[in-house]
Amino acid sequence: MPINVEQRSSRIATRWINDGCSEASRKARPNGGRMRPRTRRRWSAPVAVAALLFASCGGSSEEATTETTPATITGNGAVAGASVLQIEEGPLVYVPMGNSLTFDPFSDNFIARYTAMLEEDFGVDVKVRAHTVGDQRTDDFLAQLRTNDSLRDDLGDADVVTLLIPNAEWGVPFRTATGAGGLDPSECGGDDNQQCLRDVMSSYKQYVDQIFDELTAIADPAVTLIRVQDFYQFGTNQMTPEAFDITYPYWREGQEHVEQVAGQYGIPVAQVFDDFMGTDGLYIDLVADGLVIGDGIHPTADGAERMAMLMHDLGYDLAS
Repeated sequence: MPINVEQRSSRIATRWINDGCSEASRKARPNGGRMRPRTRRRWSAPVAVAALLFASCGGSSEEATTETTPATITGNGAVAGASVLQIEEGPLVYVPMGNSLTFDPFSDNFIARYTAMLEEDFGVDVKVRAHTVGDQRTDDFLAQLRTNDSLRDDLGDADVVTLLIPNAEWGVPFRTATGAGGLDPSECGGDDNQQCLRDVMSSYKQYVDQIFDELTAIADPAVTLIRVQDFYQFGTNQMTPEAFDITYPYWREGQEHVEQVAGQYGIPVAQVFDDFMGTDGLYIDLVADGLVIGDGIHPTADGAERMAMLMHDLGYDLAS
């Protein structure tokens, strides 16, 4: 089945996060563009699973019901009676949002891989309306959510939304604190030369809180399947273990905050950070591990596949 990509960023640069094709902000609608009434048929997990298996494998729904459990399709501890996404007929509208980690530099990237998984699972064509922008700050992304009518309309139409929150504003503080490129760590501030890291993390958390509030006001996670992924640490191939020890706790802090806030809305998070980096805090070179290409930023084809599988393994349960 064809993948219909209606909008996509694709240009690669060599900065902290790659440059992409940003969209011009548009004036917000008078009502703020808040959530529009939408209806989608939702079934309990056992019934939806049976229907999915019936559509893709043949046989009667009665047979599928007796041979299948909710965990077969969701893979994330679904409970009986929980609602799962059900697409009665295509196309399925998929809106990916994020930075260049999701779309560059390979055609076999995260978006392409996850789209293929959606097509296989639901048995319908997938229409991709991508809103992915390289080198975007977190506050810029929040502004887009609030003012970009094209993005807001696509979110209102979406059956599936995936989100990787951009963080281009982290670049300068993290390079400064580690003295990368000849920068002076004392310029970061604080007795430990890490004040700039605390400051950027504080502002990032505030924007993350507002992003989830805004996103769920446009797309109800009880109706639209919303999935989030966190992200691995950039540039570990160019770091000393000492520099890694400085930056790692802040990267982990940022990812844990995303998971915490998403959980408040019933939205699961694909934990790419833990999967790529491990949980022991020990230095790791992601390029040497074959998960990131030589720029230290973008995933290899294997890395993109791993990211997509982590997202897929979250299943299709809607928020209660």
